[in-house]
Amino acid sequence: MLDHVLPLEKPHDFDLFWQRAKQEIKQIPFHYQIDERVIIESFDEVNYFSYQGAKHEKIYGLELIHDTKPRPTIVFFHGYGWHKGEPNDFKDYYNIGYNVISFDIRGQKGRTKDLYPYASGDHRLMTKGIMNPEEYYLKHVYQDSLQLIGLLRTLPFVDRNHILLHGGSQGGGIVVALAALETVSYVFADVPSYTYFLGRLKGKHGSVKEIADYMTEHQLDSSKVLSNLQYFDNLHFAKSIKAPIFASVGMKDDICPAEFFEKAFNQITTNKVMYRYPEGGHEGGGAVHYQIKLKRAKEYYDEYESTT
Repeated sequence: MLDHVLPLEKPHDFDLFWQRAKQEIKQIPFHYQIDERVIIESFDEVNYFSYQGAKHEKIYGLELIHDTKPRPTIVFFHGYGWHKGEPNDFKDYYNIGYNVISFDIRGQKGRTKDLYPYASGDHRLMTKGIMNPEEYYLKHVYQDSLQLIGLLRTLPFVDRNHILLHGGSQGGGIVVALAALETVSYVFADVPSYTYFLGRLKGKHGSVKEIADYMTEHQLDSSKVLSNLQYFDNLHFAKSIKAPIFASVGMKDDICPAEFFEKAFNQITTNKVMYRYPEGGHEGGGAVHYQIKLKRAKEYYDEYESTT
């Protein structure tokens, strides 16, 4: 079915589509509130918060704050089917000096639900709204994320000019797209998803297998589904990225194949670096790359401190 589909180009209304999506989310109030404050040794302030995202969904998050002084803040995006994590998961970045934000992506293992009544798809997240890009699941996820970045710029402890994004797998794919849709200062993207949907559908790689299976089960028009997915393919976001990007891939990754992300990475024109791990699977560089990222994060923070 997919073998006869030609690789699809960037939709002619791609930029307009995302301009409208950004305008839609700007119409929704932040409704930011602290739901719970927790005392944890070695953190100055730990808060669980919520805000209003796309389609008026309540999004739940975690914030680790040093003080009210504006400082660089890293937003973490978790992997598919996971959740925002626990405070100690981010302790190394916090100890460098960053504020840390993490949140539950809608409909996954965290507290954030996804109550939107999709007209197509089923219980599998990646199928929800698949027949209409205007209501597709990933559109809502990206809008939730844009809303969060906008919200952070209003908070006193955030230096609005130094918001960094960090994500792996699903999260890696999201931060690549966000770097094209928003102005951020730095991006860490590991084994990024959501690149070259045609290849991922053909190979049934990772979460995109849900779409491939759904297409087969319902005998859907593969050209129509692929056309819809082009609005979310990082191949089409890459050239608009302005922030420096620090990426990594596992050359033996069958979940988010490195060769697919390479297609997008090659189009990025800003400062960029990619670590390629020859024996790495979906874990990428694992503990080795974690230490490399921490070193780069500390360099960024030290550079910031030296100029403020």
